[in-house]
Amino acid sequence: MTYPQLDGASDAGGRPPRGAGDGAPGGGRDAPDARRQGRRRSRRRAALSIWLPGAVLCLSLLTALVGPWLAPHDPGAALDMPYAPISGDAPLGTERLGADVLSRVLAGGRSLIIVSVCALLAAYAVSIPAGAVAALRRGAVESVIMRLVDVLMSVPAFVLLSVLVVATGRGPVGIAGATIVILVPDITRMVHAVTRQALEHDYVEAARSRGESLGYMIRRELLPNLVPLLRADAGVRFVGAVFTIATAAFLGYGAQPPAADWALMLLENQPGLSLQPLAVLAPTVMLLLILVSANALADRLPATADVLSREDGPVGAPPSGGSSVAVTVPQRAAVLSCRGLRMEAAGRTLLAGADLDLSPGRVLALVGESGSGKTTLALGLLAGPRPGVTRTGGRVLLDGTDLYSVGPRRLRALRAHRTAYVPQDPRTSLAPTLRVSAHITELLRAGRVPRDERVEKARAALRLVGLPDDDAFLARRPHQLSGGQRQRVALAGALAGRPTVLVLDEPTSALDPVTAAALLRDLGRLAAETGAAVLLVTHDLAAAAEVADSVAVMAHGRIVEAGPAASLIRSPATAAARELVAAARASGTALTAPSEPRPVHASAGVDSGSPEGTPVLRVRGLTARHGRGGPAVLSDIGLTVADAGCLTVVGASGSGKTTLLRCLAGLHPRWDGEVRLADTPLGRTVAARDRDSLRAVQLVAQNPYDSLNPAHTVATIVGRPLRLFGIARDEAAVSKEVGRLLESVGLDRSYATRRPAALSGGQRQRVALARALAARPRVLLCDEVTSALDPTSAASVVALLDVLRRESGTALVVVTHDLTVAPRLGGSVAVLEQGTVVEYGSVEETVLGSPRHPVTRALIDAVPSLDGRGYEAWRTAGG
Repeated sequence: MTYPQLDGASDAGGRPPRGAGDGAPGGGRDAPDARRQGRRRSRRRAALSIWLPGAVLCLSLLTALVGPWLAPHDPGAALDMPYAPISGDAPLGTERLGADVLSRVLAGGRSLIIVSVCALLAAYAVSIPAGAVAALRRGAVESVIMRLVDVLMSVPAFVLLSVLVVATGRGPVGIAGATIVILVPDITRMVHAVTRQALEHDYVEAARSRGESLGYMIRRELLPNLVPLLRADAGVRFVGAVFTIATAAFLGYGAQPPAADWALMLLENQPGLSLQPLAVLAPTVMLLLILVSANALADRLPATADVLSREDGPVGAPPSGGSSVAVTVPQRAAVLSCRGLRMEAAGRTLLAGADLDLSPGRVLALVGESGSGKTTLALGLLAGPRPGVTRTGGRVLLDGTDLYSVGPRRLRALRAHRTAYVPQDPRTSLAPTLRVSAHITELLRAGRVPRDERVEKARAALRLVGLPDDDAFLARRPHQLSGGQRQRVALAGALAGRPTVLVLDEPTSALDPVTAAALLRDLGRLAAETGAAVLLVTHDLAAAAEVADSVAVMAHGRIVEAGPAASLIRSPATAAARELVAAARASGTALTAPSEPRPVHASAGVDSGSPEGTPVLRVRGLTARHGRGGPAVLSDIGLTVADAGCLTVVGASGSGKTTLLRCLAGLHPRWDGEVRLADTPLGRTVAARDRDSLRAVQLVAQNPYDSLNPAHTVATIVGRPLRLFGIARDEAAVSKEVGRLLESVGLDRSYATRRPAALSGGQRQRVALARALAARPRVLLCDEVTSALDPTSAASVVALLDVLRRESGTALVVVTHDLTVAPRLGGSVAVLEQGTVVEYGSVEETVLGSPRHPVTRALIDAVPSLDGRGYEAWRTAGG
C-alpha cells in the first residue's frame, strides 16, 4: 500500500522535515542538541523553583509526624512553674501548666496532619465520583447530586462544624467527619464544572461513541486530565482542612487537656501571651510554615509540572538565532509594530526575532503550515502569549506604547479600546454560560460603548458576519450554535467595537466557502471603511490572496518572505512560499472543468438514486431536533452509503451536517426516523446499541488537536478499541496490531511511544484514523477532518482516506464544508441546506457536472482559487 507524504515534524521513517537539517538556515547539526540543552536548563530551573517550598513543607510535615519521638520531655508532665522563661531544660520555656513548650510543639502536630490528610483524601474519594457522575449522567441524577451540594454550601461552615461535632462527638473522628462534609461541596462543584467542560473535548466524544462505560470514562478519559488541577487544588484544600481542624480544636471540639495539640496550645496560652509569647508563637509558626509552603507549592506545581513533563517534541522545531524578514506597508504609518520579537517555551524557540508592521486600513495575511509559529506571533503582538510561553526579546509598539512595558491595568485598557482578537477554536471562543447578546454587549461595555447603543451595535455586527439578528438568535447559548456560527459570533463581538487593530486566527477554518468568501469580502471592506489594521492568520493562501494587501510567510518561527499578495503568488522566492502556492493551486484544480451542463428544470428535486454497490448504511426519514419541542434541525433525511463507498455531505455552516453525523454515531438522542446498518436497525443512542453495532460505526472527530487524550500515549489511544472489542486479547497481540495500524495510516511504529503533544496536526489526525480503524468498522464517520489542517496536511489526509476506503472496504461518510474534498474521494455527494437534502447524486453529476440547486452552485463558485476561476468562470470559459 502506498501512502501520501507525511506532513508535520517528520516522515514515516523519522527523517527531519525540509529546513530542519544541515541545509536549513540557522539550523545545522548542532541545532537539535542546543534546543535539548535549553529544555534541560528549563527543567532544572523549574525544579529549583519548587525546591524551597517543597523542602519547607516536607521538613514541617516530617517534624510534625516524628516530633513525639524527638520530644526531650513528656509533653504532659510539668517541668517548671507556669510560663517559665527559657532555660537549659526548657529551650522555649514552659506553658500554662508548666510543661515544656518545645516538647508540646514537637508532639502537637501529628494528629492534626494525620486527620487533615485522611479527611482530605476521603473528601476527594467522595467528591470526584459525585461530580463526574453528575456531569456525565445529567438529568435527574445531576439534579439530585447538585441540589444536595447546594444545600450543604448554603449552611455556614462554622454552624455545620458545630452541629456535626455535637452530633458525632468530640475528638478526632467527629472533627474529621465534619471536615469531610465541609470540603465535599466545593470539591464536587469544581469536579462537576471541569467535567462538564471536559465533555466538550473530541476525545471524550470519541470514547462515548465507542460505548465506553461510565467507570472507564472517569478513570481513563477524565481523571488523568484532572490530575494537574486536583494537584493544585489539593494544596488549597489541605490548607482548608488544617484550618478547619485547628479551628475546631481552638473552639474546644478537638483534643482535650492535657493532650498536646497546636490549636489547643493557642487556646490555652492566650492569657499568658505577654508572659511567655513562645508558648503561642511556636505552634503558630509551625502552622504558618505548613500552610504557606503548601500554598506556594500548589501555586508553582502546575506550570512546573508542565515544563518537567514536556517532551522534546519534533526535531524540526524552529532554530534559535537569525532574524526574520521585516514586513512593512510603506504607504501609511504603522499603528502596531514589533521588532525582534522572540518567544520561547521550555527552552524551545517558537519565534526567532519577528519584525512586523500593521498599517491602518490594510490587511496583512500571515500564512504558513501548522506549527510554523503564526498563532504565537499573533498573541505576542497583543502581549498575551499562551501560558508557558515567554518573551525573551523584542518590542511591540501600539501607537508608540510598548505593550510589554506597561502595567496590567493599562494593558487591559489598551486591549479593550484599541484591539480585538478572535481565536481559532470555535469551541473555546465563547463563554458557555453567556447568550449571544450578552457576549457581544459585554465586549461593547468593556469598550465603554453607551448602554443604549449596545444592542443595536450587536445586531449590526451579527448582520455583518451573515448571522440572524432577531431576538431568538440573540437569546441562544453557544451549545445551540454550530461550529461555524460560534466562530462568526466571536468575530461579530470583535468587530462590534470597531477596533484599531484586529487579529483573526484562522477565522474561516470552521466556515463553508460561501460564508468564508462573504466574510473575507466584508473584512476587506471593514478595514477600508474603519481604518482598522487587520492581521489575518491563515494556512489558506488562496483565501488570503482574495482580501490581503500583503502576505507574510512563516516557517520554523521566522518570517521568511513578505510582500504584496499578487507578486508573492506570481513569483514566490522561498521554498516555504513555493510549497504554499503549489498546495493552493492543487486545491483549486480539484474541481476540474465541468462537462456538458445538464438542463436544470424547475421541478428538479433531490436525486434519490442509490449509489452503486451493496448498501451498508441506509437513512430514511431522519428528523432531528435540539431540545424538547424545538425546531427541526434535520428534516426527512434520506441517504444511502454503499459498501466500500463514500458519501460526502456538504453545506453551509449551520445546515445540520454535524448533527446528522452525531445522529449516525448515536451521540444526538433527539431524532426520529430509521437508520440501518445493512439490515440491522441502529439504536437512537449509544446506550441503545449492542457491541457489534458500536464497533461497526466509528467516528473521527473534527479537531486533530482535541481528538486525542493528551494524557495517553499513541499506543494506549490506538490500542483501546482493540481491548474494548476483544480484537486483541494479550499485550503482545495489542502491541503488534497497534504497530500494524500505525503503518496502515503512514506512520512509523516508533510513534506508538509518543504523546499527542509531540505530533503535528496531520500526524494527530492519522492517529485518530488508526484508532477508528482499530475497531475494524464497516462505516467510518469523518467530521470536518481537514478543516484545522494546512493545505499540505489536508491533502495527505484526504489521500489517505481514499486509500483506506479502497484497500479495506470501509465505507466513508465525510462531513465537510470544503467542496474540493468530494472530487478527491469520489462516490456520492449530499448537499444540505437548512436541514434538508437539496441535492443528492454522484460527484461527477453534482460537483463536476452541472449542479441543479443554487446552493450547490454557490458553494462551488465560492471555493477560493489563485487563478480566480470559480464555477461560473468555468462555465463561461468552457473549461
